[in-house]
Amino acid sequence: MLRSKVAFALLLVLGGVTLGASCRRQNTTPDARPDGPRAATSAAAGPAITEVTGLDLANLNGTERETFWAVANDELSPCGDPHSLAACARDHLPCRSCMPAMRFLSRRIEEGYARDQLSELIRARYATSAGARVSTEGGVSHGSQMAAVTIVEFSDYECPHCARAVPILRQIERDFEGRVRVVHMNFPLTGHIHGMPAARAALAAGRQGKFWEMHYLLFENQHHLEAADIERYATQLELDLPRFRTDTAAPEIEAQIATSRREGERLDIGGTPTIYINNRRYELNLEREPLRQWVQEELDGPTQ
Repeated sequence: MLRSKVAFALLLVLGGVTLGASCRRQNTTPDARPDGPRAATSAAAGPAITEVTGLDLANLNGTERETFWAVANDELSPCGDPHSLAACARDHLPCRSCMPAMRFLSRRIEEGYARDQLSELIRARYATSAGARVSTEGGVSHGSQMAAVTIVEFSDYECPHCARAVPILRQIERDFEGRVRVVHMNFPLTGHIHGMPAARAALAAGRQGKFWEMHYLLFENQHHLEAADIERYATQLELDLPRFRTDTAAPEIEAQIATSRREGERLDIGGTPTIYINNRRYELNLEREPLRQWVQEELDGPTQ
């Protein structure tokens, strides 16, 4: 197995949008969210399970396998049954989340997540209590309304982590063309003075049918978001400038931004970007492959 944990850690530091890497809100209380993972509960005592038919752990070394089985035997079935995750998967119990959760656990260990993160990640992804009803009112969507997977992103145009997320989400749309819908929810942060004007500009461009064109231009030119810069982008997009100027100041657009921001506050998001996939908060490293795996699992069908 040719894999270097040191190289992986360096990659996270230098290039990735990682777990916890975001532009932070001010005056937030960490981990106080209504859709957070349930309190830790150990699985019922019993002989430790160290083998499940159909589960491939070839990519894990000996120490990693020990961690895998320790978590799988300690964690309860995500459906709330009084069985360990490992027992649920081994015995093919009715909870259809168990085997996907075992494979999810293996990938997270391979990626280098710490032992104390693994149970929380499993619960956030699979536990029946971890979902949240995310309203997309105030947002702007891209893709079919009938798509099987909806990705909702709360984002700020001046946030560098949000800019890094843009090409990843665009690639996911290409990977799953016609099957994924992306919803942009404006969540301008108070510490970013250009975030709100940029959000107004994108929505004003949307009134002329060019929201996404402006959206991408703003992120591509994130360090140039002064009023003159934004007008230059509007000209580049061949917008009606007098109408654009009027719309950027329209109270309806201000209200639309306020609506999407209130939804983020209701969900108690801690910063941007924050992503939900089919009403579950995406807690992993914001990279193409783990995001693609999550979306593919949603397309394969309900696990519970």
